[in-house]
Amino acid sequence: MTLVQVRTDNRIKVATFSELADRKPAYALVEEVDLVVIRYDDNVSVLYGRCAHRRALMADGFVDGDNLMCGVHMWDYRLDTGVSEYNNHEALHKFTAEIDLEGDAVFVDLTEVRAF
Repeated sequence: MTLVQVRTDNRIKVATFSELADRKPAYALVEEVDLVVIRYDDNVSVLYGRCAHRRALMADGFVDGDNLMCGVHMWDYRLDTGVSEYNNHEALHKFTAEIDLEGDAVFVDLTEVRAF
């Protein structure tokens, strides 16, 4: 499912915060870049949405403890950093994300996504 995107200044909405299930990956697409949005407690991470191993969609994965797991080959990435706990040389890019509680939205920086 592609989330509706609304541009505000140089930010783009990738999710509605209240609709994100805790520790359940959600898919977003911005400027042809696959993203995975993960809410954990009152925090959120927006990571590059393709596994470093075989490019599987990370939104099809699952969360195990503090790690986002690829559903295909079980590669792991920390929710808070995107860095693999198993192999610190492997990482998913973590995009700068902002939660706007008043507007119930999660935004990423459009310039950062375009540069990626």
